[in-house]
Amino acid sequence: MKPTPQSAHRTYVEREVATAAPQKLQLMLIEAAIKNIHRVKLHWENNKTDEAFQSLTRAQDIVTEILCSLDMENSPEIAKSLASIYVFIFRKIALTHGLEDSANLDDALKVLMAERESWKEICEKFGARTDAAKQNSASFDSKIQNAGAKLQEIKSSAPHKPRPATVSSAGQGTSWDA
Repeated sequence: MKPTPQSAHRTYVEREVATAAPQKLQLMLIEAAIKNIHRVKLHWENNKTDEAFQSLTRAQDIVTEILCSLDMENSPEIAKSLASIYVFIFRKIALTHGLEDSANLDDALKVLMAERESWKEICEKFGARTDAAKQNSASFDSKIQNAGAKLQEIKSSAPHKPRPATVSSAGQGTSWDA
């Protein structure tokens, strides 16, 4: 049986994921979220609302996966900083559901593209394959801490207002910390 282009691509992606170091997986997720946001805009231009909704949902699912993968136990400060960035992105994507609001998607894209550049640098320095990740695991941890500081800088220049730690809504406290 001759492989189809789709099955060949699927096999390639599966191999990439299986051999990728954690930093490469992070980069792959960010790139997938960016790709899906671009697809949303393209589908809107072509009046394909169902396809736009699917791409929007995929982008949101990817950001959710990134949030769920943060290591709150071993690096709580870095994880909280990263979580606030990804919660911002998630909210911007969520705000576009049913509205075809490209301004919110543009805000999410700006932050995702900055994230992509940071993770590209990390991958270039520490490699994108599992064997490189094992050799550099100690120095990778220190690079992550440096990246956390850089991401904090990006967060401070992000196109949004900082959220308070708690916001009272109808007498109930709502936590903005992820």
